[in-house]
Amino acid sequence: MRSEISAHHAPRHGREIQRYARESGYHYLSTVVPPPGKPNPLTHIRARATELGAEVIIAFDLAHVDNQPHLFCDLGYQLETVCPHLVWTPSVPPAAKGAAAL
Repeated sequence: MRSEISAHHAPRHGREIQRYARESGYHYLSTVVPPPGKPNPLTHIRARATELGAEVIIAFDLAHVDNQPHLFCDLGYQLETVCPHLVWTPSVPPAAKGAAAL
């Protein structure tokens, strides 16, 4: 969750992300909030997700990933948003990523 985007809604957004995770049957690990002024907050989020061994990243909305879900999906993470309630897919189908077809 990016505090510069959520602003005064951050506490509610955090609660809604946790609720969404529970209701979706996920084991909630952590809400990652990049430090203020971080030059590339998405890199921080991806690094933290890797450290935690996360497979699914839940963002409140696409603004938190700079409206670019491929920055997570194309790296193998499942990205889901609370608002709207969507599961985002990779921009390149997994079979097309260097796999040869006969």
